[in-house]
Amino acid sequence: MRKAKIICTMGPASRDEPTLGKLVAAGMDCARLNFSHGTHEDHARTITNVRRASEIAGRPIAILLDLQGPKIRVGKIKGGKVKLEEETEVTIVTDDVLGTAERFSCSYAGLPEDVTPGDPILVNDGAIRLEVVKAGKKEVRCRVVVGGTLSDNKGINLPGTPVSIPALTDKDLVDLQFGLSQGVDYVAMSFVRSADDIRLIKRYAPTMPIIAKLEKPQAVDRIDEISQIADGVMIARGDLGVEMPLERVPLIQKTGIERTNYHGKIAIVATQMLESMIVSPQPTRAEVSDVANAILDGADSVMLSAETATGANPVEAVRTMAAIIEEVERSARYQALPEAILDRGESTFATAVAKACAAAAGQLGIGTVCVYTRTGETARQIGEYRPTARILAFTASQQAYQRMALYWGVTARRVPKPFESTDEMIANIAQTLVGSGDAMRGEAVVIASAVPPNRPTFGASMMQIHRL
Repeated sequence: MRKAKIICTMGPASRDEPTLGKLVAAGMDCARLNFSHGTHEDHARTITNVRRASEIAGRPIAILLDLQGPKIRVGKIKGGKVKLEEETEVTIVTDDVLGTAERFSCSYAGLPEDVTPGDPILVNDGAIRLEVVKAGKKEVRCRVVVGGTLSDNKGINLPGTPVSIPALTDKDLVDLQFGLSQGVDYVAMSFVRSADDIRLIKRYAPTMPIIAKLEKPQAVDRIDEISQIADGVMIARGDLGVEMPLERVPLIQKTGIERTNYHGKIAIVATQMLESMIVSPQPTRAEVSDVANAILDGADSVMLSAETATGANPVEAVRTMAAIIEEVERSARYQALPEAILDRGESTFATAVAKACAAAAGQLGIGTVCVYTRTGETARQIGEYRPTARILAFTASQQAYQRMALYWGVTARRVPKPFESTDEMIANIAQTLVGSGDAMRGEAVVIASAVPPNRPTFGASMMQIHRL
């Protein structure tokens, strides 16, 4: 059974119900909604289709709302696009104008105040490189260092420049409220700079798990404080590779995963993982190695972007990614428990029980760890210790059932109602395991829960080795 999870970005190539059914069958565990594109009506239809595909498949599919964040963008361009020639000058203005090769607008009014002469300005993921010559009150005059085609709505990056733009935009807040009303399972916050940004969004969505996207140099420097506050960290290599030198990205990825693992949070690696499969039915060898190394680094989840949103081979991309993960997870190298995962910071009763479950299963050769959970937290904590056993998580909560789809190694199961006693819980789990063929009578399993099972608590307080 594959343990690391697969996130698929939704788009025209994947959001219809028949394709979603194929993606789920191929191995999709979470659907990402990119709120840099599409309307609320588009996303609402996708959410409905994802929930229906999940119900038909009989397994949960989590939904991740990815906020656009304070992304600076190019305004409208005359004719849709224009060529910027090297060693010419172009002026970026904060007023709304129809752009030309001499003058175009941007979405950030504070740009002239934040930049100084000599600062680089990158457009379209670094394809176009400008250098600030002079900053005025409402405009910035630049020299074109590397030219290219400029088109509507392309992103603008200011590598190394601290910007005063708010962490959450008005659009983000509207999109967040929409997501909450639709019952999404996770929210990803773009361009996080510090833990204070995570605290800010949690004021608007206090119970929603927040994934911090590692895209800015400031966030790289503060990875520990961010991963302590956030519920997960996404190594978003697209903007990260524009904001920082490309050669730094691999080690940032490894460090980011390591620190996120250390704090017991969800680690996600994203961007260009199987990029060539946007047009090709097969990935490059380098892409296969990239996915494999992300798993070996300790990622809980890997993500497909344009491969599934707009690519020609969305289903095959998921199948390919699943096959790579499964091959890596069978290896002895992967099954050696990473030191960073064992060497955690502070311990609690719940994390001690979670670690004991993983250790007991490993030492006794037990193949199944069963968890009864109200919130999914116990299952996630056990998964963070990377047991060789599978984790079957039973819950009466639809919300926990859906969220657990993104947890490493966890297979979620619904029960019709909460268990009132430990004896009732153990008897029901034992009966379900034998009846479904998940375990044989006489087989030993590890069972963990709170005591009593429906007690409001954040994690397990009981572990039992039970023979069916």
